[in-house]
Amino acid sequence: MCKHELKRWSATVALSGTVMWVVAGIWHNYIMARFYALTHASHDGIFILLLAYWILAALMLWLFTRVYEGENALLTGMKVGIFMGFTWVVPHGLAMAGAHGEPILYVFKNGLWHIVEEGIGGTVMALLYTRLKIS
Repeated sequence: MCKHELKRWSATVALSGTVMWVVAGIWHNYIMARFYALTHASHDGIFILLLAYWILAALMLWLFTRVYEGENALLTGMKVGIFMGFTWVVPHGLAMAGAHGEPILYVFKNGLWHIVEEGIGGTVMALLYTRLKIS
């Protein structure tokens, strides 16, 4: 990977991962805060979460570069995000439901949310990656 492409990848991963982290924070810490108070859930380790979103963004970008064929980057990015949102959250949620008794309904509600969240992130990622000009 040349220096220019490495900068483009790094900027795309950092920005799109941060966008997903912010969207997640708004949803989980403001919109759903009341629900979480009832279930005693918390989101400690906020910067570990940011690292997780950067890793997720890197995986999404890697997949995007493998499936994008030059047409409708935003739609492709959204599809990659939806796929990654589902595959990232639902299997783990089901494992936690089986191991720790997490409610199954919550697993699917959370899975639906992550389809939206990573769909947004994938769209932002595609926009950045296909339009960023870094010298």
